[in-house]
Amino acid sequence: MKRKIVIVLLSLIPVGRVAGAQADLQRTAGEAWNARDWERVVQAYSSIAKTDTTTVLPHMRLGVAFTALGRYAEARKEIEAAARRGAAPSQVAFRLALVEAGSGRIDSAFAHLERATDAGLPLVPVPGDSLPPMSKLKTDARYAKFLTDIDRNARPCMYDDKHKEFDFWVGSWDVRPRGQPNNPPARNDVTKIDDGCVVHESWKAPASVGQSFNIYDRTRSKWFQIWVDNSGGLHEYSGSYGDNAMRYEGTTPAIPPATGRVQTRLTFFRIAADTVRQFSESLRPDGTWGVNYDLMYTRRK
Repeated sequence: MKRKIVIVLLSLIPVGRVAGAQADLQRTAGEAWNARDWERVVQAYSSIAKTDTTTVLPHMRLGVAFTALGRYAEARKEIEAAARRGAAPSQVAFRLALVEAGSGRIDSAFAHLERATDAGLPLVPVPGDSLPPMSKLKTDARYAKFLTDIDRNARPCMYDDKHKEFDFWVGSWDVRPRGQPNNPPARNDVTKIDDGCVVHESWKAPASVGQSFNIYDRTRSKWFQIWVDNSGGLHEYSGSYGDNAMRYEGTTPAIPPATGRVQTRLTFFRIAADTVRQFSESLRPDGTWGVNYDLMYTRRK
């Protein structure tokens, strides 16, 4: 029995040494990468790539290092190897664009940049700006379009007019019941947040405080509003914009002592640049619609 244990332990020693050597190599490679010591990156990741035949990282980092060193044929080979192993198409296209630029093929480089943005590239990958071929791209007039395209990927709502349909409600407002211009106003501040994707409402009145979040969902081609307030109320709507009005329909809590939820319509009419009407009505048990409130918004000067 003792002899078997000794044999087993001895057989494990080489495995442990190999694992330790691999860990040391990975650490060395990472340190070289962080220091942007491209010669050491090539040396370390070339060794790793000999045993790691499935993952993307060694080949992509070799591609970047060879690009930095001006060894473009070797860079292309490694980037294409990374692509075969499942590297993100946007990253592959961007790295190949630098290879093409470094090789003097500027038209081809911009074709690759277009593929990168078409694949969803949201920013210039790091390291990118610091690599020599970037200077050749930045001096070309087409580079401005590339920057616009990646910004569109990063902040799509800033460029899509559908996300701007509710902008007429954005502002600081005095709010009174319709036909009662002398009433003390409630206050409503409506802003665009999250890079223009969300219309956020903050309501404050003597008897109520609340806020809503409004967003256009391009997967369903509809607007949605979620309203919450200090009564614990949760209002949920969906709808669309047309004919100078945002028309929502959804459900709201029934007024106590009633329970459950009530079918409700909520419409925002764009009256003028500084005037909005908000009209709410609920479905009655007899099938008719009754008015909940009718408010006029006047933009605060």
